[in-house]
Amino acid sequence: MSIIKALVYYGKEDLRLEDFPTPRIESGTEVIIKVHYAGVCGSELARIIGDAAIPLEHPVPHGHEFAGVVQEVGSRVTTVRPGDRVAVAPKTVCGICEDCRNDRVGQCANTRGFIGVKLPGGWAEYCKVEEQNVVKLPDNVSTFAGAFLEPLTVAVHGLRVGEYTPGGRTAIVGCGTIGALTLQAALAQGASEVTAFDSSGRALALAKEMGAHFTVCTTGDWRAQAWEQTGGRLYDTVFETGGAAFTEKAAIELTGAHGTLVYIGTPFSQIVFSPQEFEQINRKELWIRGSWQSYSTPFPGAEWPTAARLLPKIRLEGMVDRVIAPEKIFDALEDARAKRLHGKIMMRWDTAADPPPFAC
Repeated sequence: MSIIKALVYYGKEDLRLEDFPTPRIESGTEVIIKVHYAGVCGSELARIIGDAAIPLEHPVPHGHEFAGVVQEVGSRVTTVRPGDRVAVAPKTVCGICEDCRNDRVGQCANTRGFIGVKLPGGWAEYCKVEEQNVVKLPDNVSTFAGAFLEPLTVAVHGLRVGEYTPGGRTAIVGCGTIGALTLQAALAQGASEVTAFDSSGRALALAKEMGAHFTVCTTGDWRAQAWEQTGGRLYDTVFETGGAAFTEKAAIELTGAHGTLVYIGTPFSQIVFSPQEFEQINRKELWIRGSWQSYSTPFPGAEWPTAARLLPKIRLEGMVDRVIAPEKIFDALEDARAKRLHGKIMMRWDTAADPPPFAC
């Protein structure tokens, strides 16, 4: 049996670089991808070094944000061919359950699991997926940028579920990777006034460079600044992208009367709302939407081609802390524990892949 190198997830504090069986085509609808680049999502950091570990009966290579080149296809595959540059939509869906039939594929009752969690993912030299999970990249999108397609679709999906329309005042609460991408997606859709909120001066400076009209540091008197900036009206649309207790609560405060609040960030710790905090939802008659992953019908959804077309316009420079060889991930995780990261970790699985378009 031939083998490949892969980063296999066994549980909390247990990620191993080890040999893994080389994927083989076993059905006519399968595609094997030679991975070029893979990103490290905040959810993966939470599973490895945080408190979001999940039990797995069969440990597999982790990683759901990745792109590469098609290596081999099954006999019935028609949408891609060897040599195509592709990214992966990592959710698996049945397509026939009630949720799938009613534009709720994100809640598919018969999912086989998530690629990079329960199914072998992109933290490996090669990955095998079904044809329906493969997204062909535009000619002007590199595989490095393609590894950002999945997180960009999360931002695009948030705009979709919030029925976002340009005009009015928009706030982005939390300017990590998803916040920065949501900011740029909103601007690309025609947002006329966007304010970015974060506790990091570096993140806010980057948000400003990306096009934010205003920035507010949440270590200061952010309530007063928001009130003054909006003339007391606050924001018509708020996207919460941090998933922290502070950002989840602050987002409610920042949403104006009859405004829309979209929760994109995933919390990994308990959040408790006081009666006074929760009452703001009632008093202001807020419209609150949860946004989960990035899928719609027909699978994987309009979010994916929309994000693929948007990718060439997205500024990625400044969002990446480092690009590393897979064996360096353990040093990067140490820096993550010590809160020394200033952006996303990217792994280069193929040394022959085109280098990143900027220094990291």
